[in-house]
Amino acid sequence: MFRKFSIVLAAMCCLAKASNAQQPCSTDQQYWESVKKYPQILDYERQFEAQMAGITAHGIPGVAAKITLSPNDTTTFDVPIVVHVVHDYGVEYLADDVIYNAVKYWAQVYLAQNADTSMAIDPFKKYVGNARIRLHLATIDPNGKPTKGVVHDRSYLTTNADDQAKYSQWPQNKYINVWFINTFGAASTGAAAYAYYPSSAAFMPYYDGVIGLYNYVDYEKAIPHEIGHVLNLQHTWGNNNNPGVACGDDQVDDTPPTEGHNPGCSAAALYDVTCAGGYLKHYTSVLGADSLVDYPDTTNAQNIMDYTYCQKMFTIGQCVRMRTALTSATAGRNNLITPANLAATGALAPMPDLPPVADFSIERATGAGIITDARTVFLSLGSGGNFNFKNRSWNDTISDVVWTFSNGATTPTSTTNGTVFNKFSVPGWVTVSLIANSNAGSDTLTTTPVYVADTVAAGGFGYYQTFSNPAALANWPMFNYFSNQYKWGAYTGASRDGDNGCIRFRSFDTTQKRIATPLGDHDDLFTPSLNLSGLSGNVYLNFYTTAAAANSGGVSTPAGDSLEIDATNNGGLRWTKIAAFTRGQLVNNGIKSTEFVPTASTPWVARAVVIPATYFTSSTFFRFRYWAGSTGNNFYMDDFNIGGFPADVAEIAKSAESFKIFPNPTNNGCNLVLRSGSEGVVHYSIKDITGRVVYEANETYSPDMLIQQPIAREITPNSGIYFVTVTIDGNAHTEKLVVY
Repeated sequence: MFRKFSIVLAAMCCLAKASNAQQPCSTDQQYWESVKKYPQILDYERQFEAQMAGITAHGIPGVAAKITLSPNDTTTFDVPIVVHVVHDYGVEYLADDVIYNAVKYWAQVYLAQNADTSMAIDPFKKYVGNARIRLHLATIDPNGKPTKGVVHDRSYLTTNADDQAKYSQWPQNKYINVWFINTFGAASTGAAAYAYYPSSAAFMPYYDGVIGLYNYVDYEKAIPHEIGHVLNLQHTWGNNNNPGVACGDDQVDDTPPTEGHNPGCSAAALYDVTCAGGYLKHYTSVLGADSLVDYPDTTNAQNIMDYTYCQKMFTIGQCVRMRTALTSATAGRNNLITPANLAATGALAPMPDLPPVADFSIERATGAGIITDARTVFLSLGSGGNFNFKNRSWNDTISDVVWTFSNGATTPTSTTNGTVFNKFSVPGWVTVSLIANSNAGSDTLTTTPVYVADTVAAGGFGYYQTFSNPAALANWPMFNYFSNQYKWGAYTGASRDGDNGCIRFRSFDTTQKRIATPLGDHDDLFTPSLNLSGLSGNVYLNFYTTAAAANSGGVSTPAGDSLEIDATNNGGLRWTKIAAFTRGQLVNNGIKSTEFVPTASTPWVARAVVIPATYFTSSTFFRFRYWAGSTGNNFYMDDFNIGGFPADVAEIAKSAESFKIFPNPTNNGCNLVLRSGSEGVVHYSIKDITGRVVYEANETYSPDMLIQQPIAREITPNSGIYFVTVTIDGNAHTEKLVVY
């Protein structure tokens, strides 16, 4: 029997029938998405398949063979790789030794030196292939500096990782890049890893490489599987991401057709004959002689490109296909193995003994028992909490370290190789210096990663901050956690009230990169200590904002162009969210294709947050946390104040000819805020939706006074719409009141 399969048609058919089940590898999902964007990818793929048509799985050259490479070639190809650990100091922070050991095993697989090849079932023992590809961690980086081929990159993208997390890529035609992350984003939910075929990488070189979850670094053959995709291997059932759907083919003759298998190394999978029964191939040699090959009638479920997780082997034909990819100019794969590139990347050189890279993280504070923030960077004097500094130095075995702390630290210096807990007696930014030593040298990191807040109040009820004086912002600490352009900062080029000063969160992407989306990033702005003790009733945290969007993408969750406001009454030991504003609420200037900067005519929106009474203490702090988004432009904030009226109420109440109702809508009474006018006589009238007067009164106040007049719920007992008319100095104004 002779069977022929079209990989493109089979894959598209399977995709049409596929379920949404999660799979270990999302390479094919990514492939088809890239084909939608760049249909030319199919042309590259057809050219490569035409090239492959001249070589068969068992080494008999076809009539049209134009390639000198054959399975009998004994040349070993050396390939440089680099591993990027994308982390936020969580469980995804892989130790260097874990990487070194994993890469050693990957290299064994590509030389068929993994011991479990002997466990291949009998029908496939003679088809076990040796790719003769040696993987090497690079010893020279793209800048010509020595390296061990492992890079640690701190990024929020580790928990929202797709192609955007590949911002640290080294030139893909010189190194195979491998990234490890904590969690995939929505585009690859459920996947363990994925990669791009050479045809896709030719159009999207900036995404080329392997990306996978940290716990798959040495799990079975997960990464060798993905490197197989980089070298143009498809899944054994073909180029789709849904095994078990229909018989498919991977364009390699000695991997029989299969539906593929989901994880599970069962006898039914190992001896699956669903698609492979009577599988024969007929070849014509260059000498005109015919050859009929009877391949195994069971599928190759132990193949590294299946999903069974009992993978043991590549076949001879797959090895030929990978080696052919390394001799093809598609995506620059042929440059990887050139002597010039091997010299430039130091692939064949022994791993150098390099000095360490000094690094530390800020962990959850200790000592007070109620701390909730995962990384505590802000505490006030006398809060009772200890800042927690953890040594994270890497790139060599650390022999010893030296810590130095400023600000009257309880432990000014330390040689602890692990964690240092510290309190500070002097407010302000704390300077921390860490020297990491090894047999190969030392490295020093000095930074100001935490802030100790003064408990002396900057103000209380009536406090007003216009952000126009830079000196006044000294006790408004701003944190840019990932050291990027998306951050808080004082801005002197705009303001709400003409004083040429405000606060900006720069969310506009000025780099216009294809990678490193700001989505998932967040940064914090803290207020100084505020004395709110002795207050009662409604007290408002007021401020004004103006913002624009960069495009129409509609992300309105707390992770996209949104603002969260938190409060603490115990010096930063526990923060509680008291308000949040979504993208839809913040953007009031539409879409701007260029970086948004307010002008004199730009509208500003009043924001008011009722401060819960639990924060009426002698030292209360507020935190403004901005979550950047991939569709954002700049956000501006001005005129922060603590007062007895909402910001918009206070503004309207400045005019004798207007008034404000708050809260509105209401279900428990409301307040009217107004100025009493030159005569001090005010007439009130409230009508229901039918026009019936439900309340009417005259009140006399002192002239030109700011008045807050309560309206009890009993006056408007029924839910519905009412019209409130206030007459001051003969001028009547009407506002709608909604009662629910």
